[in-house]
Amino acid sequence: MRYKLPNGFYIFLFVILLIANTSVYKTILSPNILSVSVLEVGKGRAVLVKIPENNIVLIDTGPDASILRALGESLPVWRRDIDAVILTSSAAGSASGLSSVQSRYHVTTVIKIGNATIPYGTSFVFGNSRVEILAPSTLQISSGSSVFNISSSTPSGVYYFN
Repeated sequence: MRYKLPNGFYIFLFVILLIANTSVYKTILSPNILSVSVLEVGKGRAVLVKIPENNIVLIDTGPDASILRALGESLPVWRRDIDAVILTSSAAGSASGLSSVQSRYHVTTVIKIGNATIPYGTSFVFGNSRVEILAPSTLQISSGSSVFNISSSTPSGVYYFN
């Protein structure tokens, strides 16, 4: 004899699925905010900026391929493109991981700062956000009325701005 589940079970299951579905869509369609991740990569640092208009900017790449681990933890698994990589110095601690990044991700633009063509103090605008490179490993990121200064003393972590 076949067992029939009560109608209340189906209503309960429907409500649970509806709540789960709403939760997923709320997460996916939530308002975009500026996210700045200061990453420890080997004996160097890198800064990953996720701009609300869906741009990804990587500032410095660190001394080796350890940048790939940090990017893997910071970016969704399906994200395989980076809009811009900005190198604030040609020193090995800032730029040696670039070839590893380019082997794993599609990098649209590579910008090298500190030469006669692009001096320090140069600003780059991505959507409604601005990245200004002040000196090697020293930068200012602004979006709307929020301004965030990053230097070698900025602790690693993720920072969010409206």
